Amino acid sequence: MKRFGLFCLFVAGVLTLLSATGAKETKVKYPNGDITFVNPNAPGGGNDLLMRALIPGMKAYLGVNIIPENKPASRGAVAAMEITNAKPDGQKIYINSQTLLLMPYGGIDVKIEGFQPVAQIVEDTGVVLVKADAPYKTIQEFVDAAKKAKLKVAHNGSGSLWHLAAVMFAKAAKVDFQYVVYTGGGTPMMTALAAGEVDMVIVNPAESKPLIDAGKIKPLAVMSEGKHPMLTQVPTCIEAGIPVTFPVWRGIFTTKGTSEEILSILDKAVKAGTEGEEFKKLVQTTGLEIKYRDHKEFTKFFEEQKELTAQLMKEIGIK
Repeated sequence: MKRFGLFCLFVAGVLTLLSATGAKETKVKYPNGDITFVNPNAPGGGNDLLMRALIPGMKAYLGVNIIPENKPASRGAVAAMEITNAKPDGQKIYINSQTLLLMPYGGIDVKIEGFQPVAQIVEDTGVVLVKADAPYKTIQEFVDAAKKAKLKVAHNGSGSLWHLAAVMFAKAAKVDFQYVVYTGGGTPMMTALAAGEVDMVIVNPAESKPLIDAGKIKPLAVMSEGKHPMLTQVPTCIEAGIPVTFPVWRGIFTTKGTSEEILSILDKAVKAGTEGEEFKKLVQTTGLEIKYRDHKEFTKFFEEQKELTAQLMKEIGIK
């Protein structure tokens, strides 16, 4: 009986040892050296500033160097291919906004299914702007005018971010606009608005603030869920009875097929980056809002955004 008891203890010990050994063997080793952080835009832009502000906090959390690389060649296609063709080991990460979802519609060869969302980091929105001396005091007055006459709205290219924002606004307000393209981004769009060439523009609050402060243009509503910190006196579209929001998000991605263990480590590292002083200072000065979603939440959100983008593109006739 004593020998049987000793035997049972021996077997239990062996099983415990095997179990512990197996646990050690399945534990992922990450990161495996320095990490490359790829940005599809040139130095100095929004994605670049956010990437570089994230790096100190991420580096402290992971204990390795994070090397930034700007690869704007071929309108961002080179950077995208570097991620989608990489080994799914989390050693290469990537930053972009929903511009990533728009790239295929603009003729850029990007395999969206090759990206794995890691974490959302910030969220911005659009602000509905009119000329400073326009007769509309409220967004509802503007909508009423748009139902009587086809007003002109500027955007920065068919299927672009601000084109989609305007289409979503028009759909929610049940109005039709005449769209006018101004290539080059928000600055020529707002210049045209201030000159009276168009009736309305949607861009982000930070971009529009200088002309608002100069008394050239005025905001009627923001397309965020709540008040925007840079325009606290301006109502949201929802508050004004127009059921629309337009979140302008930016997030971090890696290669599809990366393991859950690595994604969990990576999204925590990104969160640490958003909590760093450099990052907090940047978002405060640019009027952005820190909006963190981990890889599970961001993956779900990304799929929803992909479906919404496809629906909007179909409505405006872009395949």
